[in-house]
Amino acid sequence: MSRLLQLHPRRRLRLPLSLLAALAALGCLAAASGCGGIPCPAGYDDLDGMCVAADPSEPSEPSEPDAGMAEPPLLEEVCDGIDNDGDDAVDEAWPTLGEPCGEGELRGECARGLYVCAADGRGVVCEGAVGPTPELCDGKDNDCNGLIDEGVLSVKQEQFPKRATVTAVDGGFVVTRIIAEMLRIETYRTDATRTGHHDDIHNPSRDHAFLVSDAASGRVLVALGKYQFQVVEAHVDAELVPIIAGAQELHEDWDQGIDWGIYYPPFHPRVSALPPRVVGHRDLITFAVSPFGYEGLRDLVAPPTEVRGVPYNAYFNTAGAFAVWEQFDNVRAGWLLDRGDFLFEIDVGRGSKPAIALGNDGPGVAYLRDGDLLLSELLGVTLQCAEGRFCDARVDIEPIEETSTTAMGLAHHEATDSWVVGAGEQLVVVGRGESGPVVKQSLVSSVGEEPPTRIDVVVSGGTAAILQTAQNGGSALTFMGCF
Repeated sequence: MSRLLQLHPRRRLRLPLSLLAALAALGCLAAASGCGGIPCPAGYDDLDGMCVAADPSEPSEPSEPDAGMAEPPLLEEVCDGIDNDGDDAVDEAWPTLGEPCGEGELRGECARGLYVCAADGRGVVCEGAVGPTPELCDGKDNDCNGLIDEGVLSVKQEQFPKRATVTAVDGGFVVTRIIAEMLRIETYRTDATRTGHHDDIHNPSRDHAFLVSDAASGRVLVALGKYQFQVVEAHVDAELVPIIAGAQELHEDWDQGIDWGIYYPPFHPRVSALPPRVVGHRDLITFAVSPFGYEGLRDLVAPPTEVRGVPYNAYFNTAGAFAVWEQFDNVRAGWLLDRGDFLFEIDVGRGSKPAIALGNDGPGVAYLRDGDLLLSELLGVTLQCAEGRFCDARVDIEPIEETSTTAMGLAHHEATDSWVVGAGEQLVVVGRGESGPVVKQSLVSSVGEEPPTRIDVVVSGGTAAILQTAQNGGSALTFMGCF
């Protein structure tokens, strides 16, 4: 034994207390179950009672949870797209989440929405749905009933002491009326206000029982007369300025030496701008057509062509290439050719006092039957009733008193797919309902103390203009629209 390690037998080794504690800890690492059951420290494994350094390549077994700690409570489910309560279901408390919502029919301005989570997560709310609102005069179906602007159209009216007529052009209307010894052609905007533009011509006809007009592409044609028949031509530019181009008397075959009474409305001739021609009774027996050119009136000096399909003294009306007339107790319609025959003819229905206008697919016809107002919509090719459209359909209005001079007028409003009807003193806007015609707006309009014997109905820019003329020549002009 080295002398360095030899101790004096009578001398004891004294160590500091801190060193003794460290030696005791090392002894615990070496003991299997000594040291009072103290477990191996972190980073060491118990291997046969010995604490050895753990192998980092082998996963360690999870430690047992502390028996003294309780499991965390499950959370309450919240509408937020997360499984809050841990039951493997998301937002299960709200089965309508993501389903369509909203009230009213899916038409007009109404639209469905979807149920989404509310901002606080405590429920669902309907998002994106548009429900019905009170109807406004805005060209929209606000109340979602399938009709547009019903019952809310504005109305403006004015009276003229003598005869007048109205036709439609792009952006407005052309009113032609008799003032003293002049024939005045003036224009109106679609808001029913006058433009201040007009042109006058010395009255080309000394006597007149009628005054009618039509227009196409800015060309305005006016027909008037009684014993002689005249056509006046005017042109209207984009600023609604009318310029009279000239006047032409029809061939002398149209001249009448005696007033047979057939030239008062509704028997008197009409003028059509497209195709350009005059159609009507040239005498007591003969119904005739006088075609003329698109560029002028010169062809009107030629003799008229007899039309054999329309009986004498027939109530009739024209719309472009189509004519409608009363034959016995039926209303008939036909596609009239310039050579005087019909490409097609058809019985529209039992009735009288027919009026005609062009619609989306062809002509529409309004007529009376035992005081009821009826509508039929015909295909332009065959003149059969169009499938899914009005066919001998009754309009629910007050009965119309029918006399020998009861007048009718008709026009189609393309934007709202509505018909504007003048029937005697009743002015009616007819829309399309699920079970047939629906009255969108109606009013009573009179021309002084007399019922009208002539009615013009035209539409421009969403506004309808109706001009009623009485037997004595007084006229009433009514505008109906959103203005």
